[in-house]
Amino acid sequence: MAWTYDPTTLGTAEADERLNSVRLLSGDTDITDQQLQDEEIEFSLTQTGNNVYYSAAWSARAISSKYARLVDTDVNGILGSKYSTLAKQYMTLADTLEYQGKTSGAVIGIRAGGISVTSVKAVRQNTDRIDPSFRRDRFKNPESYNHSDDYTS
Repeated sequence: MAWTYDPTTLGTAEADERLNSVRLLSGDTDITDQQLQDEEIEFSLTQTGNNVYYSAAWSARAISSKYARLVDTDVNGILGSKYSTLAKQYMTLADTLEYQGKTSGAVIGIRAGGISVTSVKAVRQNTDRIDPSFRRDRFKNPESYNHSDDYTS
């Protein structure tokens, strides 16, 4: 098991850059207070498709679960540890990082690129093609509506 962090090597292109970026985002940069091993962060990167924001959120949740196991202590009101507060703070950080992953990281969703109007018309004119289960303006009113395949109108 190893723990490394190099603040001069941050990014998303190389594996070591992603690891350092996840450490930075999740706050695990203090060599005297190591939270996750390199192998654990590498696993989180694998689980999240190398998205550093989602991996940092995953890591923050893992750190939160470590603190959630510990009990809050109080010694005569003088000295105490509130691990439940720390666990909640890491969960809040995880939610924030996940949001950043949705807004700043890789785009997730459905995309259709490289489709031309000519291609769509050619596919629709193919008589051997199975009819689609839905279509644009299929149920548009009134009944006199012209259901042409003309995309310019």
